[in-house]
Amino acid sequence: MEAENKTKAQLVFELSELNKRIKELETPGSMEAGLSEEKFAKAFDCNPEPITITRLGEGRYVEVNNAFLELSGYKRDEVIGRTAFDLNIWVSIQERDLFVKDLRENGYNRRDEEIKLRSKSGEFRIFLYSTEIIFINAEPHLLWVTRDITDRKKMEEALFLSEDKFSKAFGASPISMSITSLVDGRITAFNDAFCGVLGYSREEILGRTSLEIGFWLNIENRNLIKQKIIKKEPIRDMEIHFFRQHGEKRLGLYSAEAIDVYGEPCVLSIVTDITEKRQADVEIKYLSFHDKLTGLYNRAFFEEELKRLDTERTLPISLIMGDVNGLKLVNDALGHQEGDKLLITVAKLLRDSCRQEDIVARWGGDEFIILLPECNHETAAVILGRIKSSCKSINGLPIDTSISLGLASKLSIDQDVREILKEAEDKMYRHKLLEDRSTRSSFLTSLEKTLWARSHETEEHCQRMQEMTLVLGQAINLPESELDNLRLLATLHDIGKIAISSSILDNPGELTVEEWEAIKKHPEIGYRIALSSPEMAPIADSILYHHEHWDGTGYPLGIKGEEIPVLSRILTIADCYDVMINGRPYQKAVSREEAWIELERCSDRHFDPQLVKIAIKVFSELPMFPPQSWVKPVS
Repeated sequence: MEAENKTKAQLVFELSELNKRIKELETPGSMEAGLSEEKFAKAFDCNPEPITITRLGEGRYVEVNNAFLELSGYKRDEVIGRTAFDLNIWVSIQERDLFVKDLRENGYNRRDEEIKLRSKSGEFRIFLYSTEIIFINAEPHLLWVTRDITDRKKMEEALFLSEDKFSKAFGASPISMSITSLVDGRITAFNDAFCGVLGYSREEILGRTSLEIGFWLNIENRNLIKQKIIKKEPIRDMEIHFFRQHGEKRLGLYSAEAIDVYGEPCVLSIVTDITEKRQADVEIKYLSFHDKLTGLYNRAFFEEELKRLDTERTLPISLIMGDVNGLKLVNDALGHQEGDKLLITVAKLLRDSCRQEDIVARWGGDEFIILLPECNHETAAVILGRIKSSCKSINGLPIDTSISLGLASKLSIDQDVREILKEAEDKMYRHKLLEDRSTRSSFLTSLEKTLWARSHETEEHCQRMQEMTLVLGQAINLPESELDNLRLLATLHDIGKIAISSSILDNPGELTVEEWEAIKKHPEIGYRIALSSPEMAPIADSILYHHEHWDGTGYPLGIKGEEIPVLSRILTIADCYDVMINGRPYQKAVSREEAWIELERCSDRHFDPQLVKIAIKVFSELPMFPPQSWVKPVS
């Protein structure tokens, strides 16, 4: 019965996570809001007990773990979608009928009886089992956890066959076993598996007692076991803590039975180390309730708590929903690691701003939700204000971010809490629309500051670039809308450099091949950043192509001639000219005449030859450091 109870405990422990796993199987890609698929699979499949889930009405398998596949001999695609009858697993129809009867009467099975099941090869194996009816998307399913006791049964039979057969089975068994004298407690026999569990050699164990080798963490457990054995009461899967060699604390299951060896009363003990399995179980339970990245509760847990707390006793109930503005911009500009840091920071901010009894959860990719039981609208508004104030202190990121928030409260039990949730969500999106323009404006400003801080670009260089590109753009009669885009391009064409390592950008020496390849990625990075912002989207292509050459030798795509956008061609000439006449830390400045000669020399190779002629003409008419008055006003 204790073995059966253990199986049931494992079953209950894993119900919620298995339920979530099935939902994920029905909704591919949903792991973003919850668990990592790789980590769940590792924890799920490390369970040595065979676990299956079937649809209750038709009995078709929807999920099985590796332990089931290994024992049954089937492949996963041979099992999923089929029934136990299809696979001919049941050996006894009577056992099957008893199983169904018990399930219908109790809603679960917890039985002392052993059952025989058939593997793919036709081999019979003996199991204890435990089942539970669970509901997934309102559909009843049967969760079945079994324990294979075939080897144990064979061993029990071997004990009664002969001393010789017992000795062979005892020594070769992978199950950790030992025989101890009941009189003086000395260990008289044990197998290699026992040495493996304890970490001692045979010489260090033989003839010593469990107390002498320091096995017991709790001596009271040892005394209780001895009393039961004296009374001829078997021990089955008693959970204990024990010490391995060097005092390493482990968790185990202990089973024992009184036996007679040549007329001397002894104890046959079995110790199973379940330390790693229990750690995996704890991890499964944690991950079933929490978001892996932020440590907040996940959406599945929140929805269950919302149902549980939706009672008159907890009224008024308030809900706050929040959306992180600028997460996609951070991901595109700085990478997903920085985006993750932002989410972690926001999660901590929300926890710190709420009461201890409030439930803070990650609702989706960039959305969070807070459940405030026994909290009226006024108190919730104070908490919302605290969150807004805390958001202003978010720092450590070169791009400004904020959170749009929506608040709604349930005051009467007659109100539908789902409608309250929708009200909070609608208010959040409404605030997001109102705040969107100022967020984007702040985004562009922060991008400029970040670019100046991370690269060799300066505010003065950007100012000169704007003026020179506009002069050249006006000379070829670009429309005003294109001149506006040209001004923005002149400022942010190198924005992709904010995602390049500072050690590369600040390297005064010659770059390695790898460092140069990293530098050459900045037009593509800048292109993605531009597409993330409505204000920058019109210049995305121009950013992508601003290092392309007229003869097709540039990067990143190697396009040539008039395939290159005209804004990119203008920018390339102005940028090169400004660098030549003003210099860089790594490049000495030259005269304007020398710069013009270099532009002409590179015509037909790097630059549009027609634009170079126009550029030399309009640049030659300008003073060395052109003031704003050079440029015709752009309305």
